[in-house]
Amino acid sequence: MPDSDPLGHPRVTLPKNLSETLKRLEDAELVTLLREVTTEAERRGVMRPVNTVATPQTVPAAKLQARKSKSSGPRADDLPAGKANLIKASYSAGMKPSAIARMFRLSQSVVNRVLDVPAKSKK
Repeated sequence: MPDSDPLGHPRVTLPKNLSETLKRLEDAELVTLLREVTTEAERRGVMRPVNTVATPQTVPAAKLQARKSKSSGPRADDLPAGKANLIKASYSAGMKPSAIARMFRLSQSVVNRVLDVPAKSKK
């Protein structure tokens, strides 16, 4: 049976249970195999070259700002009117802002912002 390889090298056939075969390799053999497979994949362009020294990735300022705003939790403006009214009523009943924050699972700054908002006048 003629080979399609122009250099006449025999074709290598991988075992059907490759994962089981890899489990049987010694650590040194596995490291050698990994190094050679990585080198060949980079040579073929299948894989980008891997840097051995990790370079820190810089995050653009806009993404960092968006990430900060997402993780800050609910703002006083985002709270439903009913919850804001409960916060105000709890404060009027004598609860401290820190206790209110714990009860509603909000940050104390959100509770303070709700309490600083003047009541809307009805017309």
